Amino acid sequence: MRIDNNIHAMTASAVQIDKLATNLADVANTVGEPENQEVTQDLIDSIVGQIPEVISYEANAKGIETQNAVADVLLNIKA
Repeated sequence: MRIDNNIHAMTASAVQIDKLATNLADVANTVGEPENQEVTQDLIDSIVGQIPEVISYEANAKGIETQNAVADVLLNIKA
């Protein structure tokens, strides 16, 4: 019975490895196509358009940190 379990486990592992290898081959074939490797102007514009948003999020986070620091100082002075 133990041998059967090991054989079934090995067979299941072999099937899973075969699936993973097939998936990797599919991804490699898709990435290898020239039309998927080109960077379009739309992609560049969308990436560049996100830069100001990232900067504003960072500025807002710094503002919140400053407000928390001021509140902590005020609470320490009051105590």
